[in-house]
Amino acid sequence: MVLKSGRFGKFLACSKYPECKTTKPLATGVKCPEDGGDIVERRSKRGKSFWSCSNYPKCKFATWHKPVPKKCPKCSALFMVEKWDKAGNVSLSCLNKECNHKEELKREEAAS
Repeated sequence: MVLKSGRFGKFLACSKYPECKTTKPLATGVKCPEDGGDIVERRSKRGKSFWSCSNYPKCKFATWHKPVPKKCPKCSALFMVEKWDKAGNVSLSCLNKECNHKEELKREEAAS
């Protein structure tokens, strides 16, 4: 498998691509909280990005927010998600509904 770049971004493909049609999306480095698979970026039918487990259809985990490999300091969840508001401010939020931990990020931190 080699790293390729296409109109929808980077992806892993067979070294003989496009003759060999085997492709895989790039992993985000975050493990799925439900079954431990990798969380990968995908596109909806309308082109909007979302993140889901690589073990689909066995695992149905999905989120509209980008996962960040940072543990929640309050509940020790495996990752937090990056949320943007309409003003362009970025925050990290925990997906655990009982926790609701939120951290504001500076624009320089969000760009990296």
